[in-house]
Amino acid sequence: MILLLSPRKNASTVAIETAAEAEGWTVCRLTNWRVPDKFLNLDEKIVAYGEPLFVAAMADSLQLALIEPQFDWLSSLPFEYTYRKIFLTSLKEARKYPSTVFAKPADDKCFAARVYENGLAIEASQLLPEETPVLLSEEVTWVVEHRYFIRERKVAATSPYLHNGEIIDDSFIESQSDAAERNNFVQKLLNDFQIDLPPAVVIDVGYIAGSGWSVIEANPVFGAGIYRCDPNLVLAVLERSMVSQHQISDSDKRWIIVRQLV
Repeated sequence: MILLLSPRKNASTVAIETAAEAEGWTVCRLTNWRVPDKFLNLDEKIVAYGEPLFVAAMADSLQLALIEPQFDWLSSLPFEYTYRKIFLTSLKEARKYPSTVFAKPADDKCFAARVYENGLAIEASQLLPEETPVLLSEEVTWVVEHRYFIRERKVAATSPYLHNGEIIDDSFIESQSDAAERNNFVQKLLNDFQIDLPPAVVIDVGYIAGSGWSVIEANPVFGAGIYRCDPNLVLAVLERSMVSQHQISDSDKRWIIVRQLV
């Protein structure tokens, strides 16, 4: 296994780098976004990890297909998994929203995901295409937020990351009953085969004040921070998050989003 890492170092890429080296993977932290010639046309599987655009560039050069949730995945969930109204729209239509709303780009981080007083207040560049996909949802208060790395509908690793809007530290303690309730909620989602799931995905769940446990969002594995997850357990999910374009199974096809690189 070969792992290509973004030139930009952060806690997650360093942890993944260390874990992959310990597993005997060939690890290369690049100095730019160009795949070295020695990694082209190899039979050995290659995966990449870092910023989504970096991974997309690697995938384009290496003819890899990226596994990730479709833009409408969150908005298609039944209310029992979200406890709020969510809908997918375009940036053009989102700007017409008349009242307070939480808005986030459905693809990449092209503007800040947060609560806006109305659609016109969305702080997105005028250069963004009007058809840019945007998720809008009701404003809620998240008490605590957890990240789950999931492979083939099984939890590989999990970690809390926010408590009352603040990054957690060693002082954060979760009761056994809260942990059990959270894990039961996630397991209910994974066991519900009416809900389609990519074979490798990151799902964030949180507790909404006054409502209960809910899905916050789903993200691609290859660009997701690991927080306090065990990086050794994350590796298997990362490995499943991309496949050769020449070996795409029928079940994987629906989880591949084709983008135009700028």
